[in-house]
Amino acid sequence: MKSLARFFLFLLLALLLAGGGAGFYAYHAARNFLNTPANVALGEEERFFYLEVPLGSSLDQVAERLYAEGGISDARKFRLLGRWKRVAGRIKAGEFEFSTGWKPGQVLDQLVSGRSLLHRVTIPEGLPWWEVGRILEENGFARFADFEACVKDARLMRRYGIPFATAEGFLFPDTYMLDRPSSITRAHAENIVAVMVQNFWTSTSAIWQEAAHKAGLRQGEGVEVTASGQVIASFVPLYARKFPAEVKNLVILASLTEKESAVPEERPRVSGVYVNRLRAGMLLQCDPTIIYGLGPGFKGPILRSQLRDASNLYNTYKFAGLPPGPICSPGLQALDAAFRPEDHRYLYFVATGKPGGRHVFSRTLAEHDRAVQDYRKATERR
Repeated sequence: MKSLARFFLFLLLALLLAGGGAGFYAYHAARNFLNTPANVALGEEERFFYLEVPLGSSLDQVAERLYAEGGISDARKFRLLGRWKRVAGRIKAGEFEFSTGWKPGQVLDQLVSGRSLLHRVTIPEGLPWWEVGRILEENGFARFADFEACVKDARLMRRYGIPFATAEGFLFPDTYMLDRPSSITRAHAENIVAVMVQNFWTSTSAIWQEAAHKAGLRQGEGVEVTASGQVIASFVPLYARKFPAEVKNLVILASLTEKESAVPEERPRVSGVYVNRLRAGMLLQCDPTIIYGLGPGFKGPILRSQLRDASNLYNTYKFAGLPPGPICSPGLQALDAAFRPEDHRYLYFVATGKPGGRHVFSRTLAEHDRAVQDYRKATERR
């Protein structure tokens, strides 16, 4: 009550100095302003609205915009309230929700201490990093150039335990709630990369715990810092610190599996085919790797000359073994399939050409050739 009385006195003196009005009127005007929601003062129904507060906005600017939206009934008194509480310089940037049914004090608290609205963005499985970057830029969360720089930042890769030159494969597909800033900086892109990578390690923790158990790792083992002395983030699992090469192989295999099959129950079988081909010393001959190596400009279809192109390091028709890195960020099902590939004797697979996205798996080349012919007939009929 003492605090409220002091504000009444403060507002009374301010109004008297500014306009010379009667003291009694000024006192009651201050009291009514503090205790009356804007919708009541303006004779309107309560409603909610959103207000974007740009970085560097002054209290005066925000007060005028709030008044225009019907969030406060008097911009000048609201400015005086902010100065009396000594928060005029603490207005936060961001997008905030307000109600015309709030009293001025609650409106001011929202500007100073409120949480900026978070917006939903979904990153589907199987996207390369540049498609993720486009989604983020198109939705106003980060600039593409900043995102690219962070995805390729060697310092961040070391800190987050990523055993590649980029974060490809570790931008975990999921639905995220992110701040949509009015003024975007590189820090926003770096934060998003950190959130996605941490989500990758957290979501796949069961895989790495099982792998650590099989490898006989005990808690406390492993390297806690990089060769340059940089501390590795605490969310990077023990197994990843100790066996980065194994993590590389698993994530690459999972990315191939993700791109080759959209049918969850087929994914362990697809992974098993690639494992069998690797063991047999066969070329993987995975079309999505060629497409990835051709980069964002690829429009398709794959040409015969591209199948023979040795300058494409991701050309698994020319180079044996796994490609140099992941070709997308796989989902949890594909990662689990790569960790637990199905044990079988299949060496080939081809799409059925029918709705549903399923494949025919074959043990011999003759079986595979017949399946390919069936696929062509099915697509011709369609």
